[in-house]
Amino acid sequence: MPVSFKNFLQKYTYKIIGSPEKLTLESRIFHTFSFFVLIVVMIEAFFNLYLHLYVSAGLAFGVILIQGGLYYLSRIKNKLQLAVILSAIEVNGLKAVGYYFNDGITGATLLLFAASLFILMSVSSKKLWPFLLGINIIVVASLIGSEYLYPGIIQQHYQSRADQFTDNIISYLVTVILLYVGTASIRQSYIRQKNLADEKTLALELLNAEKVKLFSIIAHDLRTPLASVQQYFTVMAEVGIDAEERAEMEKNLMETIGKTQDLLTNLLKWAKNQMNGETAYLQAVKLSPYLEETTQLFKTIAVKKEITLSTIADASITVRADPDMLQIVIRNLLNNAVKFTRPGGRIVMKAIADGPNCIISISDTGIGISRSKQADIFSLNTSSTNGTGNEGGTGLGLVLCKDYTELQGGRIWFNSVEKEGTTFYISLPLVQLQLFTG
Repeated sequence: MPVSFKNFLQKYTYKIIGSPEKLTLESRIFHTFSFFVLIVVMIEAFFNLYLHLYVSAGLAFGVILIQGGLYYLSRIKNKLQLAVILSAIEVNGLKAVGYYFNDGITGATLLLFAASLFILMSVSSKKLWPFLLGINIIVVASLIGSEYLYPGIIQQHYQSRADQFTDNIISYLVTVILLYVGTASIRQSYIRQKNLADEKTLALELLNAEKVKLFSIIAHDLRTPLASVQQYFTVMAEVGIDAEERAEMEKNLMETIGKTQDLLTNLLKWAKNQMNGETAYLQAVKLSPYLEETTQLFKTIAVKKEITLSTIADASITVRADPDMLQIVIRNLLNNAVKFTRPGGRIVMKAIADGPNCIISISDTGIGISRSKQADIFSLNTSSTNGTGNEGGTGLGLVLCKDYTELQGGRIWFNSVEKEGTTFYISLPLVQLQLFTG
């Protein structure tokens, strides 16, 4: 089925029965039944006219008028339960009259009583079911009983045996169509609701897995710095150390606290994004000075590991990005590059225009990423790896990089060869082209 026709069909189907987002399942089933009842009863009315069953035809036209009003009451006025109750009175009342004027038990009315009960129970609340079943049984039992006791009250309108067969066949087809439409609507709605429930269940399972992973990260990575702080104060209190050893311990402690602060920053950012869904505040960012400023934050660490760190960026490049999010992405990627590059290695960050986008690349000559970890590198499923200087990590930084890059309308990917190095790429839209094409 062509997409345009499918969209057209869905659009007008939603206009008739209502969309799943705005109306309940029961309302949509009622509207579906009402629509098909109007069509089918219209056909039945004209067949009754053809068979000279004028009373039955008149009753059919009465059903059309009343059911149209009940459809309006539910679809437009949103009063489903009132429409269902009035439908029960309408159907049982009109069919009771039709029973007397349409050959009683030898006619086709009893089939329609059964179909109407199924329809009404499908769209009503559970508390109405005893009422609907009770009124149906009472009316049908009264009709059959009165005909049995007083057979003369039933009027014979069939002019021939062929007319009787035709009327019964048409009533059977009407009943089967209504049952088919009702069952199909319920089945489709059930499948749709089940799929939604399955999707929500899967999302909850993934969220729970991420929560477990998050708590394991917190438990593992916060224990080490807290133990270091405790060890420092224990040594100071019980042993006592000279100034040189104390300075060295404090230096190491400051590095540990700094890494812990970065960890907590990433954790809080990621948790906020997962719970509330962060919004990117996009603006024009002059990239060259921005990258230079971010690079300076890692110069000291790079020099300490004897790593060459350089930035190459066209001064004219301006991207559309959220400055805070972009800084977190760049900082995490640079931090990983420094962490996994051996002493004497090299890290180069470049920014070049590529059509409507800017490509930022961060290349290192580090240890690379093993093939077994590459598929899950942007998820919490991957395990963290210590750096070349035994630096710890969580694996959360790259998850945050992916989330924040995509929130800015960008894309992130990488190439890596084990023992040779890794290059991460970020693609962001250029401001100049957006202004030109807008």
